[in-house]
Amino acid sequence: MIITIARECGCYGDEIGAELAKRLGVLLFDKKKILELAKEKGVYDQFPFFYKERQSNMLLSSIVEEEQLGIARQTPRKALDAVVGDHSCVILGRCGGYAYEGEPHVVRVFLSGKRENRITHLMEKHRVSRNEAIATMDQTDNRRRTYYRYYTGQEWGYANNYDLCINVSDLGIGGTVEMIIHYIEQYKE
Repeated sequence: MIITIARECGCYGDEIGAELAKRLGVLLFDKKKILELAKEKGVYDQFPFFYKERQSNMLLSSIVEEEQLGIARQTPRKALDAVVGDHSCVILGRCGGYAYEGEPHVVRVFLSGKRENRITHLMEKHRVSRNEAIATMDQTDNRRRTYYRYYTGQEWGYANNYDLCINVSDLGIGGTVEMIIHYIEQYKE
């Protein structure tokens, strides 16, 4: 079982991913763990921009050749397989839903939230001002959107690219974890 979580900045993605992995008894592959394992397994240099959540060439991304786009579209699966292997796990970000799309035991989740809730969470989590939280949130979401489009050709956050889209502001961390587990129990086992 693989659960992939894409998320807007400030939607408790780290906390939800950790709690979900704990409840399901599976590994959690977050940014830190993915980078660590990529370096440890000697594959980081093959996909450095992907692992760092960057396009391979920011300046040329809008004019890349067809061949380069084909390579970019294959990168998420190759880069994640090199790190994740065949473990049951929760994967945060890194185009996980796209990489494992169509696989039978995969649940692709997108977390969103009300803007004000996300701002408040970032202010508390990082102990920053409101303006810093807004800037961080907007920059992070824009970077994720661009990264996702580059590596997948799809729109980040578009409901058809996910099995579940959840508003964390309404459910909270516990309710969101429960909803994902319920979905797994009802539809994926």
